[in-house]
Order: sequence, then structure tokens, then C-alpha cells
Amino acid sequence: MANHNKILLEMIEQEITNREQGRVEEDDHEGRMARGELRDMIKNAIFLYKKLNDNDELPGWVSSYISLATDYIHTVSQYLAEDEQIKDREETDTDI
Repeated sequence: MANHNKILLEMIEQEITNREQGRVEEDDHEGRMARGELRDMIKNAIFLYKKLNDNDELPGWVSSYISLATDYIHTVSQYLAEDEQIKDREETDTDI
């Protein structure tokens, strides 16, 4: 897991450096905004992961918020994966 954290931190640091130096990929506003929010989410998730221990007692609302965030991100991930599969199938169908 430590290797994954290191990779994520390196990706975040590179993205921040690129933005500071004006080397930002041209993309639509929604994509840029979503990527920024995901970057913040990754930073916070890494912080929480390091801070929490398996036996920690948490208030109910904390567990609930983490569960909701997990569910929301999972839902978006599934949507984009399915959307990509549909586009791939459409491209294959037009090749016939």
C-alpha cells in the first residue's frame, strides 16, 4: 500500500507543478474541475488512511460520510467505465 501512496503523491505533485508552470492540458472546464476535486480527495484520503487505525472508534457521521463518498466515487467510476465500453462497441459496429 505504501507504494500506491507514493505513486499517488508523485502524480499529485507532478500535476501541481505542471499547473504552477502553466503546463496544463487543454480540457473542458468540467474535466479540469473534476480532476482538481479528485486530486484534493486523494490528498485527504491519504491523510485519513494514515491517521486512522483499524481499531479506532469513529462517530457515526464520520463512517457515514466515508461510506457516502466511497459510494459516489464508485458510481461515477462505473458510469465512466460503462460509457467507455458503449463507445468502444459503437466504434466496432461502425467498422463492420
